[in-house]
Amino acid sequence: MKNHILALILPLTLIFFRPLGLNFNQSMVLAALVLTIIWWTKGFVNKLYASIFLLVMFAIFGQTPLIEVLNFPLSETFVMIVFSYVFSQGISNSKLAQKLIEPYLHKYGRNYIRLFVIIFILQFVMIFVIPQPFSRIILLSLIIKEFFGGIKLSKNSQNVWMFWIHASSVFINMTLIRGDLILNNALLNIANIQISETTWIKYMAVPSLMFYMIACAGFLFVFKKDIIEYNKAERTPKMEKQNITKRDKINLSIIAVVVVLWATESLHGISGTIIVILGSLAMFSTNMLSKKDLKCVDLKLMVFLTAAFSIGRVMTYSGTSDLLFSNLISFFPKEFNTMYILVVVLVSMVLHMVLGSNITTLSVALPGLLLISSGKADPVMVMFLSYIAVCAHFVLPFHQVIVLIGNGNKLYPNATTIKYAPMLTTLVIVSILFIYRTWWLFLRL
Repeated sequence: MKNHILALILPLTLIFFRPLGLNFNQSMVLAALVLTIIWWTKGFVNKLYASIFLLVMFAIFGQTPLIEVLNFPLSETFVMIVFSYVFSQGISNSKLAQKLIEPYLHKYGRNYIRLFVIIFILQFVMIFVIPQPFSRIILLSLIIKEFFGGIKLSKNSQNVWMFWIHASSVFINMTLIRGDLILNNALLNIANIQISETTWIKYMAVPSLMFYMIACAGFLFVFKKDIIEYNKAERTPKMEKQNITKRDKINLSIIAVVVVLWATESLHGISGTIIVILGSLAMFSTNMLSKKDLKCVDLKLMVFLTAAFSIGRVMTYSGTSDLLFSNLISFFPKEFNTMYILVVVLVSMVLHMVLGSNITTLSVALPGLLLISSGKADPVMVMFLSYIAVCAHFVLPFHQVIVLIGNGNKLYPNATTIKYAPMLTTLVIVSILFIYRTWWLFLRL
């Protein structure tokens, strides 16, 4: 009860005192947002109920058309994410990943350098095979964990390797929009910027791959002893080849067709959403999926995303963003330069450390940063600067949901994440200034 009362102090203060010249509706919008963020961050109220509360308050006081408040569930992105859950569940049900990947690990993963390369290849290829990022990392970690158990790798070494699998999945997911369908589409929706996969690749693919390699080098420096221990693990002389049945071949052909069509979307023009829908329906015909598998769709997450996506639109329509961030303009340099980039990055990082959730942080920070930067910097560049600072940087597991999944499944402790944090913080800032920015200047973006 005490926590609930304390959570109300700041929102009520905003309503009664209306700082910065807020009118009644704007103070209600800001108070509802602050209260909801406290609930989301501290867990005082179920995230589903907190999200519904925010949507209701936005609909009443946001001075925003309802179609804008509910923009996300009316979008193609919503349909894509829903069917990505379903399609990914079908792949998980087929057990094909385990049958195909584990023998490959035993045959080729003979030392830690090869294992790093194999993990990278699997992470990248699985983006096209399993569209849902959470399902992808859960399945991959299960396969690798079973492999580690088979070679009797020590617990400490397993912890370190499992952490890398989750952390580096975050980095590889930055290369493509489809890398993380949820977060990356949330970014575009919050920024109200529409770009193609090709444009995203132009901005992000090469520098993100370079960042991945640098982050890997930093990881090796921090955890070298536990990583090298992998070379001393017991090896099986030869793993028996998994039996691929006729049904497996049919299931594999469906997955392969979907992957090829999805990867060549720019050539044939068929929407990726339509492809994943048809692929999911085909899975029902071969019993890879059944009605009970529809429960795999995380409805709580979809409601949360609807609320998070609406923040930027409502703050803009109601004029709340203008009032809030116009008072912060003085803290930003007058020209877009290195110092300006540092301010954008540090503002994003600090908010992320407080708010925890990537989507919540971007929902709060990005509209304001774009407003302040209007006329000074390319909005796409500002969007990506904030995105990298929020997505690639984490100190505790709750700062990045993919890292939190591994921690929640007890694959590694908080201490592993914290130990890597100083190195990661340094590498993120250095990479933004010297890799991402240099790449964008090279392409004259």
